[in-house]
Amino acid sequence: MKKVLFFILTLAMSLSLFACGKKDEKTTDLVKDKDWKTPAALIKEYEEDEAKKVTTVKMVYDFKDDDGLAYRGYMTFVLFNDLAPITVDNFVKLTKKGFYDYLTITRLVTGTTIQGGDPEKTTSKEKAEKKEEASTIKGEFENNEVFNNLSHRRGVISMARVQDQNDSASSQFFVVTGTFTTCDGDYAAFGYLLEEKNADGSTLTYEQRNYTKEDGKIVLYDYDCLDKICGLDIENDTKDGAPTQTVQITSVTVLKEKVSMKEVE
Repeated sequence: MKKVLFFILTLAMSLSLFACGKKDEKTTDLVKDKDWKTPAALIKEYEEDEAKKVTTVKMVYDFKDDDGLAYRGYMTFVLFNDLAPITVDNFVKLTKKGFYDYLTITRLVTGTTIQGGDPEKTTSKEKAEKKEEASTIKGEFENNEVFNNLSHRRGVISMARVQDQNDSASSQFFVVTGTFTTCDGDYAAFGYLLEEKNADGSTLTYEQRNYTKEDGKIVLYDYDCLDKICGLDIENDTKDGAPTQTVQITSVTVLKEKVSMKEVE
């Protein structure tokens, strides 16, 4: 019975983002006049207040494009501890356990989002046999009576959940590739994709972004990686579904935990 319920929950989560297109008429008033912050504005707020803490994590992806070219992608996210403490703590806890390693990206919405974190979808035989599960957490968003004013703009990472169950998020996340403000107030945004930089803080050169190879794979960073994944073909030639290519989340690691934004930069 437990396995059946978990399957139903997992299936529902994979469909959860459909809820973003339409808000419940009873709860729209809670968010329509909200002072939503763009990621840049929130980062500035955190820079000005060193008491507010952030955590950074790095995701490594391995995949092939639709022409068979192999890629390795790096995406570093800053997570806002004070904005969504339960969500960030849960994500960090799972990361430290290696929960996300060798899972896959399970859903693409063309020009809008990529979604991953389903423990049932893995490239690891060991993980598949282990059948890991993650506990559900409190949904930290306005229509669940929790303050969260980070708008779902390009680069924002947020938690997927069952459409009609506010506290059903566990491990699945999505990253916004365009603008998805219809999610504002209904999903727990908790971080933002940073641009990759060199150790000295300088921006990557054109050559670094376009000609670097690793283990015979073309290396992609931050938004280049995000856009390449979101641009992959989708099963059944649709605009919303599983990618035809396997996109492996090879690893997720915590870089810095509960530090000021200035310590990140």
